[in-house]
Amino acid sequence: MPNERGFGLASRRGLLRGGALAGAAGAAALSLPAARALAKDTIDDSRLKTVLDRGKLLVGTGATNPPWHFEDDSGKLVGMDIDMAKHIAVGAFGIEEDPKGDDDDYVRSLIEFTVQEPNQRIPNLLSDKIDVVVQFMTITVNRASQVEFTIPYYREASTLLLPGDSPYSALADVQGKGITIAVLQNPSVEESVKRIVPDATVDQYPSIADAIAAVDAGRADGAAVDLSSGKWFASTTPGKYKFTEGWNPNSYAASVKPGDQIWLNFVNSAFHEAMVGLNSRRYRDSFKQWFGEDLTPPLVGFPVEYK
Repeated sequence: MPNERGFGLASRRGLLRGGALAGAAGAAALSLPAARALAKDTIDDSRLKTVLDRGKLLVGTGATNPPWHFEDDSGKLVGMDIDMAKHIAVGAFGIEEDPKGDDDDYVRSLIEFTVQEPNQRIPNLLSDKIDVVVQFMTITVNRASQVEFTIPYYREASTLLLPGDSPYSALADVQGKGITIAVLQNPSVEESVKRIVPDATVDQYPSIADAIAAVDAGRADGAAVDLSSGKWFASTTPGKYKFTEGWNPNSYAASVKPGDQIWLNFVNSAFHEAMVGLNSRRYRDSFKQWFGEDLTPPLVGFPVEYK
């Protein structure tokens, strides 16, 4: 059966070779022997074959940023990024993960996580220490000149995290109030916040946890955080926090080393089918768990991504 673990890496390789060969054979400029040779060389050079031969996916991620990547009470890495990495492994090794069953440990056994600081993401990828970065990486033009980004799997923004009993609920409410906003230390963060709340006092802290602690202690009226973090704190501590609408949208994606279209296509396929296709139930379950939101199942008929 195709969903059994016995499906095997050899079968995966056979499908991979067949798919690439069919595409190459369709090129009118190539003879069949030349197309076969081209397909074999391309596949053999791909990271996908390396991953299959190794029997393990090497993923670079973080460990201190809920709800994206952090350690639970047992020390296990969890979060939305961890779930997205599992989608890649499920596809690569031909298995079906039942999130309510016992397969999670098996899926994790096929992934080796490298915990890294954000500034190690690109160097570790380019030096082949990892196969893919799944670490809430914002797509920027500068980074796109160094790595290849996958399709986005989340649209991030900034928000103002407020105490649950704050008299404010929206960005319009805080205009002209002279509030104090706690933020993560960053050279450009004060300018960024003041574009949204010009009269705010901006206090910078070495970590998001310290910024939120300032709100808890009453030293700040709110904290500027990622919208996903606002959703996380509001959903995991009901009534303690609320958050405003978002601003400054940006896209999160995984990244791979440049020059390997087969591997990039594969990771894109894994993410695409997780979000809008065959495996969307698991993506919706993750979205509910980490952001407290119920996603509508993908529409059938005309592909929703082209609407």
